[in-house]
Amino acid sequence: MTIVVLLLAFALVYFVRDLSRLHRFEWVKHATAFCNRHCRQLPGWDGITGFLFYLLLPLLITALIAMLAHQLLGTLGGFLLAVAVLVYTFGPHDLDTDIDAIIHADSDVDQAAAMRALLGDCPSDDDDCMALAIEGVFRESLQRWFGTIFWFAVLGIYGAILYRMADRITEPDLDLPTGQRALLMRLRQVLDWPVAQLMTLALAIATDFDSVLKAWRQYHQEQGHGLFDGNNDFLYAAARQIVLSGQAARDGYADQITGPMACLRQAMDLVWRMLGVWLTVLALLLLIDLLA
Repeated sequence: MTIVVLLLAFALVYFVRDLSRLHRFEWVKHATAFCNRHCRQLPGWDGITGFLFYLLLPLLITALIAMLAHQLLGTLGGFLLAVAVLVYTFGPHDLDTDIDAIIHADSDVDQAAAMRALLGDCPSDDDDCMALAIEGVFRESLQRWFGTIFWFAVLGIYGAILYRMADRITEPDLDLPTGQRALLMRLRQVLDWPVAQLMTLALAIATDFDSVLKAWRQYHQEQGHGLFDGNNDFLYAAARQIVLSGQAARDGYADQITGPMACLRQAMDLVWRMLGVWLTVLALLLLIDLLA
């Protein structure tokens, strides 16, 4: 059922654009501010207590809603709730829509504003700006799509909720105590790490395996740390290698993509192909499970 729920939820998000209005997480900022203001006296609130509270409370509420849905509608209730949770936790914005807004902006001013909204300020150097754009597309795809998909496949609706909460609550606009933020940032790194590794593998399958593997190895050698250390820059290094070397432009129909925003187009094209690899693997696992 996992692959069916994923396909249905993604189709709804993609074809019914008005659903993006449901991707609202402003309440997290207000809720954390309220709790930190009124619960500071609790033992360990600035550290492990607050960390557990912010994660376990949404999971508990999700469990209660799941029980209610099952009581009312049985299996159908669980299915509809899973679709609703995925629709809500994808995002918080449509990545392809944001990329299109940059590429097809009506003016240079609008294009620069859309670029800043997605990536922040680009360096003046074109090469640095292109590298930042590629990294931004892959970073946003990890946070908006692939992280939710992976943890939903592993832990169901609780995994999707956990990942989105960890992602949103570590945004810089939230004022959290140092201890809480450190624990939440560590959790986010733990949740992102397997997703980034599998995205890199999917990129290798969808493009040139040797080039991606070389970039992956080179990153770890240059950084001088082990496989489980550092951040997700190995993914971005591989993506930059594929796009900036011209391999993405020579691969498949991506050679039809030209113009000043070519790097964004090609990076988004790679993200779509990686998503295809992931969904294919999930479909094969479903088929194996049905035949077993």
